[in-house]
Amino acid sequence: MAQDVDPVKTAKLFEFYVRNVWPLQRRLVARRIARRCTRCGASERMLPLGSTGVCSECEAQQRRGQPPRRERNRAQEAELAGILGAAQGSGGGDYDALVMFSGGKDSSYLVHRLKDEYPGLRVLTCTVDNGFMSPVAKRNVDEILPRLNVDHVFVRPRREFYVKLFRYTLTHLNAEGSYGTVDFSDGEFMLDSARKLAQEKRIPLVVCGYSRYQVENGLGLHHFESPPEIERRPRTETAGLKLADIFDTDDERHLWWRGAADGGHVARLLFPLYAWDLEEDEIKRQVVAWKLIPPKDQSPIVTNHRLIPLLGVVDVHRFGYSSFEKEFCRMIREGKADRLSWQHTFEFLEYTSRTGLFVKPLVLDLLQELGLTTEDVGVRFA
Repeated sequence: MAQDVDPVKTAKLFEFYVRNVWPLQRRLVARRIARRCTRCGASERMLPLGSTGVCSECEAQQRRGQPPRRERNRAQEAELAGILGAAQGSGGGDYDALVMFSGGKDSSYLVHRLKDEYPGLRVLTCTVDNGFMSPVAKRNVDEILPRLNVDHVFVRPRREFYVKLFRYTLTHLNAEGSYGTVDFSDGEFMLDSARKLAQEKRIPLVVCGYSRYQVENGLGLHHFESPPEIERRPRTETAGLKLADIFDTDDERHLWWRGAADGGHVARLLFPLYAWDLEEDEIKRQVVAWKLIPPKDQSPIVTNHRLIPLLGVVDVHRFGYSSFEKEFCRMIREGKADRLSWQHTFEFLEYTSRTGLFVKPLVLDLLQELGLTTEDVGVRFA
């Protein structure tokens, strides 16, 4: 039977523990957790550590003489500004840009900045509910959108579609772990929903708040715009998994992106945060200054979808570390995120994934929702 676990309460208890208890407790259980890079916090199970306690990536960065903070790419910023400026009033229907809105700090920052800098851009925001949305994210959507004064639509595909997707990807992880398999597939189908909506409404731009890391390491791109040939291509797989192996009914295949196969309109897909390349703290400060999201409701642990704790636990048991660590360790190396807070977060995740402290009831509850067991995903709590 489901245990009716409160995911928000669990997430906030986790964060409280990380901030106030773990800095002391970690000294007592040091032998039970992996050593970490003294510069970026990377686990020794993710990257080898040298004799000085510095990981191979940080050593390579030092050899290359890279500065801790990457310089702004003003040429890309200007290119993006030209596209957004020219898009104002260009839509064939009621809107010029369809902006993905999750209820988190990044998408809130994105919408506010677009509205502020491009007042002629007719924006429609879109939230895709995968059936596992965080209650905090849902509340943020309800509370923030009136302040942003933008039109909004919820897209809610059948929950069983996502249950089937998550169940399959979670039991067929690739080398990139849950981040590169489950979370990536979720993002791909959310983008597909936006692509289809933009096609239906003939909106010229789809705008998404992916970070630079997500664009480069997730999508394999090195620019703020997805190439037109990719956008015109119909979907046949996700995360290296063939969709025909996951879905077997016409109803489910109807949700796949058909690209330009039927001669329909194909929007341009932009990732402005790639070009703007902001520090995490800068985004946090701005959404607070704009009175959009208070600090307590900004954390991705609280606002991301409910499966995130399960994905972290599965990764630790499968790989020895959370696959989400790669993104934050890179941000730390580039001076875009704070090392100590994220190191403590991932250290405690490693510890609690083994002991089950706080997360065990939630993990069991989520597995039951997906029709899986701990044995199916290789999890064994101490």
